Amino acid sequence: MNEIQLMDERVDNVMKLVKEMESAFLEIQMPRTEFVLNKFVVGQHDHDTLAYSQCVLEMQIKYDNLRRAKLGRRRIEIQIKELEDKGTEIDQIDADLKRIDLEEQDRAVLGALREFEALYKIWQSFPKKYTREEIDAAQPDYWKLRLERQAQQDLQATGRVGVGNNEALRQINMAATPKLDHIREVEKKYLEVGDVKILIVVPTREKAERLPVLENLAIPSGVQVKFLNVFGRTTADAYNDAIQTALNDGCDMLLTVEDDTFPPTDGFQRLLARYREIGDPKAVLGGYYVKKVPYPEGVHIQVIAGKRQALTLNKDDVGVHEVYTIAQGFTLFPIECFLQTEYPWTVTTAHLTQDSFLSQKLREKGFKLLVDASVRCRHVDFATGNSYE
Repeated sequence: MNEIQLMDERVDNVMKLVKEMESAFLEIQMPRTEFVLNKFVVGQHDHDTLAYSQCVLEMQIKYDNLRRAKLGRRRIEIQIKELEDKGTEIDQIDADLKRIDLEEQDRAVLGALREFEALYKIWQSFPKKYTREEIDAAQPDYWKLRLERQAQQDLQATGRVGVGNNEALRQINMAATPKLDHIREVEKKYLEVGDVKILIVVPTREKAERLPVLENLAIPSGVQVKFLNVFGRTTADAYNDAIQTALNDGCDMLLTVEDDTFPPTDGFQRLLARYREIGDPKAVLGGYYVKKVPYPEGVHIQVIAGKRQALTLNKDDVGVHEVYTIAQGFTLFPIECFLQTEYPWTVTTAHLTQDSFLSQKLREKGFKLLVDASVRCRHVDFATGNSYE
């Protein structure tokens, strides 16, 4: 017998197996779980009134579907009885097909009931039940928040606000997203007016109980600082996470400090002062340090006469040097770097380190990569205990 001839027998075997599965079929019925409904259906909205409205709308749809299903079930039951009363073999087969339809509908109804009950729980959790007038009154705030979020996502992904979101912002009389105004102002004030918000990140292999590289680091006045230890990830992933955190927190700048690179006590003050002195919002500025090798060779890469070589300075040099690749041991990035480049910002490949990858992206967007020779860091090899400076 071939496969086709065996088909009926195989279908009968499947039907016997499925008898064991009927309870499993019932358990999975709920297209959208309570978590999904709470976070991605109701919770997707930027304003409580619209989240409330979405919750009620979803319940209304489920309620109407359940009423239709109840009447539909009664209709199928009548059709089954009428077919059985006719008594022919074809009518009996049609009746059995209707029973399958009924079982299928019953499973769908079970899922819909579970969704309705989950939505009802979410509805009860709202601190108040909003009226039509309150929902209408919230519309300007809702659309402002939503379009700000969408525009910020555009900027993080492509470095510019998309045409559709730009037009929507214009229609509600918003020329730009207020959340990002402080970033745009960086080009005007060059960090000279008001407090500067800076995220300082130190990636480590494991969660750090203490960060020795930061213990003696003086924080300049007029600077709001948040410290972030990203651990248990690749270096590239750690920096991507830190950049996203800086964007989410509305920071003006990101300072990267690697756990084996010890800046001088006043290194942060001098780096920020030099950045202000340069006065270029498209500058990235790092401190100078050397590789962990017996002979002095800098970690940063420069191009001279078309050839790449290490930036290696004498001890009296206190100038600023433009480089081709800037390392991230002790480096100050304006947040505009990451608004004008797309995610992922740092990637390690077979041919590029994460800092080479980011440097390439920044150069393509017109950023200058600079090293301040007056800020000299100590590079420590924890395996041997040797320091290089």
